Amino acid sequence: MDKPSLEQYAAEIYTCNRTRCGFCVADCPVYRVKGLEGYASRGKMMIARGLLEGLIEPSEEVEELVEDCLLCGYCQARCALNNLDIFTLLRQRMVEEDLCAPEHREKTVKILEEGHLFQRPSPVRREGTVPLYLGCLYQSRSVEVKTIISVLKRCGIDPLVADEVCCGYIVEATGFRQEFETIQERFAETYDPYADKEILTLCPTCTITLKEQYGLNVKHAIVAVADRIETLSPRQLDLKATYHDPCHLGRMLGIFEEPRTILEALGVELLEMDQNRVFSTCCGGGGGLADTSPELSLEIAKNRIRDALKAGVENVVTVCPTCVPTLLKGASRLANEVGVFVDVLDLWDLLDQALD
Repeated sequence: MDKPSLEQYAAEIYTCNRTRCGFCVADCPVYRVKGLEGYASRGKMMIARGLLEGLIEPSEEVEELVEDCLLCGYCQARCALNNLDIFTLLRQRMVEEDLCAPEHREKTVKILEEGHLFQRPSPVRREGTVPLYLGCLYQSRSVEVKTIISVLKRCGIDPLVADEVCCGYIVEATGFRQEFETIQERFAETYDPYADKEILTLCPTCTITLKEQYGLNVKHAIVAVADRIETLSPRQLDLKATYHDPCHLGRMLGIFEEPRTILEALGVELLEMDQNRVFSTCCGGGGGLADTSPELSLEIAKNRIRDALKAGVENVVTVCPTCVPTLLKGASRLANEVGVFVDVLDLWDLLDQALD
C-alpha cells in the first residue's frame, strides 16, 4: 500500500483554504501565546497549500511553524478535516529536506539504538496475569509505578509487566517515518507474546499509539479502576479540584467520564474549567514542543493553570505522566506572577490515599 502523502490530502487542504471558517484559531493553545495565524491550524493549511503548489519552499522558517505545534488535536475537534495527519506529513516533508530540530533527531537515534527514550535506573518487571504496558516515561519512574501497581492490586487486578521497548510515538510525530517503521518491527517482535490479549496501559500517548499504529486491544488502566471503584468503598477526600483532560486520553480515546467517576467516588468536589472534555486545551507538553520551544511550552502550561484559577480552584487533577510535570512547572512559574500556587495532583496518588 502506498504511503500517505501531502498530495493525497489536497482536497482537504483546499477545503480549509476556501472556507477559512476560523473555528480552529481562537483557542489553539499555541496561537493563544503567539498570536500569529501561521501557528494555528488554518495557517498551517496555507503552508501546506504553498508547498503543494510550489509557491513556497521548505525552509527553517517553515520548519519552525510546523514544529511549534502540540499535535494536541484541539483544532481537529473543531473541524471536519484530518488536520493531524496533514501536520504530521508536513513534518515528514521537513525531515526529507533535512530540516528538523536536532532535539527530535537525537531522540529518534536514542530510541533506535537503545530501544527506549529515558534512562531506566531499575527496569520494572513483574509476574502477574494481566499484561500492563508501562511505556518509557513510567519505566523511568519506578516509585510511581510501585504506587500504581499497588492501587491496581487493591482493585483486584494482578499486573504483569514484561520486557518493553518504546512504542515510537515521538519518532512518528516528529516526522521520522522510515525510522518509525524500524521501531514498529522491533516493538512487534518484543511484545508479540501479548498481542492477542487485552493489555492495560498507563500512558495516554502509548495507549493511542498501541491502538492505532499496532492494532492492539488496549484499555487504559484508569478505566479498569473506574469499573471497580463503586465496590471498593474508598475513603472520602476533603478536596475541591478541577480535572484536566489529557489530549490523548480524552479527545483521542474518548475517556472523559471514567476519571470523573473515580473523583466523585473519592468525594472530590469537582469544578469544571471552561475548556473541558473534547475541547480541553493541552498542557503544553505534546508533540515534542517542550523539547524545541520550552518557553512556549511553559506559557501554554501557565495558561492552562489560569483556566483552573478562573474555575475557582487551587488543585488540578489529571492522569498523564506528561501533563503532571508540565502543569506543575507552569503552576510554579505562574505563582510568582499571581501569588497563588495551584497544585497539580496525580489521580493515581489520590487513589493510593483513598483505597485501603
